[in-house]
Amino acid sequence: MACLLCGSLHAQTVRPLQLNETIPVVQYTYALNDMMGTTRLPDDSGRLTILDFWATWCSSCIKTFPKMETLQDEFKDRLQVVLVNTRNSGDDRVKVNRFFKKWEECNGKPLLLRSVVNDSIFDAMFPHNLVPHYVWINSAGKLIATTSAEQVTAANIRAVLDGMEVIFPMKRDQDRDRPLFTNTDLPTKQLLSYSILLKGRFDGLGTGNRMHKIGDTLHGWGITNTPLIEIYFSILSRAYPGFTRNKIRLEVKNPAQLEIPHQEESLNHWYRQNVYTLEVILPPDAHNKLYNTMFEELNRSSSYIGKMEQKKIPCLVLYAQAKHKPPYTKGGATAIHLFNGNNIYIKNAPIRHLITRLNNCEAISLPVLNETGYAGNIDIDFPDGFKNIKSIRQRLQHFGLHLQKAERTIEVFVIKDK
Repeated sequence: MACLLCGSLHAQTVRPLQLNETIPVVQYTYALNDMMGTTRLPDDSGRLTILDFWATWCSSCIKTFPKMETLQDEFKDRLQVVLVNTRNSGDDRVKVNRFFKKWEECNGKPLLLRSVVNDSIFDAMFPHNLVPHYVWINSAGKLIATTSAEQVTAANIRAVLDGMEVIFPMKRDQDRDRPLFTNTDLPTKQLLSYSILLKGRFDGLGTGNRMHKIGDTLHGWGITNTPLIEIYFSILSRAYPGFTRNKIRLEVKNPAQLEIPHQEESLNHWYRQNVYTLEVILPPDAHNKLYNTMFEELNRSSSYIGKMEQKKIPCLVLYAQAKHKPPYTKGGATAIHLFNGNNIYIKNAPIRHLITRLNNCEAISLPVLNETGYAGNIDIDFPDGFKNIKSIRQRLQHFGLHLQKAERTIEVFVIKDK
């Protein structure tokens, strides 16, 4: 499934289109289930067209493909979904063909959506920095919206087809190399400091990190569309090497605003309302103040205060059982394979590596402390992995180790209401 966008237009002559503009006529070749076809946009069929810009390396793009297939099947000839893979994506025909072949092998059927590959024309008409990116073109050929995946729903499609006015949250991509929401008027070389904190999802950012570096010096950092706890943890893990998520304590009246819900149907609404975007930029010679400045911005501008405290809290204590010794090593080459999906083991390596793994285990929510009194190397394996606390305890007991709940005073990061 691959093709080249073609026609009388050239990318150099195409300008970006604004909302409610009518697109120029484009004739393009597409692939559908290994069959090639040619059509034009806009067409005369009265259909709504959604251009789905994607890349083979974009997991968020690929995750939406089944939904797009379902919508195409539901609305049939009233809708055409066109997957658009651009030259700027870094993909080529070989990569895309390989992807579609793998998709068919994994799903037992081909991906039944029109596909355009090696595009430059649509990319020039509808420029964007982040994928997935969805462009809505109505039956009259007018650009009516650019959105994220969240807005591509049967209800919104039906409303557009029925001629109803739909207010879309528009996806406006931000330049990753500039401070957030600034333009070329900002003299970045004269910038002494910059900080911003937003609450709620912004569709033109994606979720992730924006690093501002000069050489190897990190002097600015943006964390976008991310739960507040995860923002704190990202900074903590850099400011305090070895810090683990299970040392974050919530002492707030409404933890539901900070904790990601488990119900799938609640996720979109929760993310829309409760994620944050933080960016702080300092002069390069003040880079060593970056993490503290980020903490200060969160504490000043959010509804919470976060800080390190000594607290007596429940922990899991690892100790050697009576009449047993720790699992001393038999020697040999050092090997640490504790984060592998299969064949999990540690051989002739310090016990602190085991403690680190237990503290980064989803099955364990409490901090794990080493009270074995043994600082030497060990051999230990986990044939069943780290599925649950019961199986972990049983495997540790096999090696003469016990994991017991107890209260200890340790340093934790506490988040409180203001």
